[in-house]
Amino acid sequence: MLRQITTLLALGIATVLVYACSGTMLSARSSGNLRAVVTPLQQSVVTVAVFDMDGDLTKIGSGFFIDDQGTLVTNFHVLDGAYKAVVKTADGEKYPISTVIAQNQLFDLMKVRVEIPPERSIPVVMAAKEPTIADRVVVIGSPMGFDQTISEGIISAIREHPANGKIFQVTAPISTGSSGGPAMNLNGEVVGIVTFQAAKGQNLNFAISVKVLQLLIDEPNEVPIAEWTLQKSGHDPRLAASLCSRGAQLSIRGKYEAALDYFQKATEINPDDPGAWHGLGSCYIGLNQPDDAIAAYHQSIDADPDNANTHFLLAMYHKALEQYPDAVDSLLRVIRIDPENVQARVELAGIYGELDQKGNQIETFEKILELRPDHVPTLHLMGTTARGLGHYDEALDLLLKASSIEPDNAQIHFDIGVTYRLKRLPEDELQAYARSIAADPRMAASHYNLGVLFLEQGNRKLALDQYEIIKNLDAEAATRLFEQIYPAALDETDPAL
Repeated sequence: MLRQITTLLALGIATVLVYACSGTMLSARSSGNLRAVVTPLQQSVVTVAVFDMDGDLTKIGSGFFIDDQGTLVTNFHVLDGAYKAVVKTADGEKYPISTVIAQNQLFDLMKVRVEIPPERSIPVVMAAKEPTIADRVVVIGSPMGFDQTISEGIISAIREHPANGKIFQVTAPISTGSSGGPAMNLNGEVVGIVTFQAAKGQNLNFAISVKVLQLLIDEPNEVPIAEWTLQKSGHDPRLAASLCSRGAQLSIRGKYEAALDYFQKATEINPDDPGAWHGLGSCYIGLNQPDDAIAAYHQSIDADPDNANTHFLLAMYHKALEQYPDAVDSLLRVIRIDPENVQARVELAGIYGELDQKGNQIETFEKILELRPDHVPTLHLMGTTARGLGHYDEALDLLLKASSIEPDNAQIHFDIGVTYRLKRLPEDELQAYARSIAADPRMAASHYNLGVLFLEQGNRKLALDQYEIIKNLDAEAATRLFEQIYPAALDETDPAL
């Protein structure tokens, strides 16, 4: 009976793979038609118009929605100095920007609230995987005020910024007005946020990875746009702000020594500006001077002790240096300032894992789920943690809940399969790997474990089929699977991942 079920399920997997691969090929063919890729995304991209105290138009930029509650992402420099701002959607309708949700000058990013009906606030799809060099990208923005302009190019270089993560240099033409718009892959997923163009360099256009949005911490209270500008002008003199802006551009391009000079001058002019100290710290990180970097972050904390973003950045740097106890201290400060900060708690749980403090880790997971019962990363991590402790039923409950929220998450289905394996339920294990492969046909780990499972059931042919697939995905895993199909000697250990 088991053999019959296995054969039927295997045939089902083959069918799933045929359809999945066919869908991928169709997607690749249709991606040549930029209109088909871009048109849905244009509904999420807006032109941002900025006005001064007298109501005169001062700047044009771009932005895009990330949820159906009117949350818009754009560049810091686009809204810097705004007393009023409105967005114009693809159909020509205009809506006011009401409040600032989060802002970070070093990232050159802001999140703001737009007064727009939920059905008009259409969110973009964020890319799960970051692009690589030579990948094609499409940029949508409003260069020189021309709404919904599309340009295409490739990623010509990728730079690791010490504070901002990855910066993509793109060949897609970018002009004034494109800032804050999305850079997307040919699946219509946003991979980056257009930041700026180097004025003296041809095709020196930059976009910051969309992953940095995870580091953009919401303020405890949203502030009206005009009030934010007035507050900023009161403690951030124009010259210091200009120096910080120039320093940020140089820092993004990897010119840390040149950027250092600008940030140092900014801190001398306005020593109470946390942003200037942030920038100085990032330069020291880029120059591999960790003691100076940490000192700069502490100066920023002295200037603004309740700035959760500064404590969070310092925690992430301690984490990068594997200074885990210091990272824990900084994250706990973030949580004291902002008790509902889920991202800080997620990072804290991860660091407790590195310290092998399982009790603290589980307690942190549970607190996250109190705040966000549907937080998939926590459900997933808590499930794998429970599995590691041998609590397989609890692990399955958590992982199955996560998969019900994100049914196309290949990694979650894979981990469900591994858990079924530990419970010795091969039929359920097989179905879980099948779902993982349906979600991502290139999920090498699922193909590998599926091959092992077929081999254990005595079906060498189906195991070889998985080998043929995996050898184009992961050569090392393919070799391990092949050696098990044709072993030189029996290995008594569990061969599955």
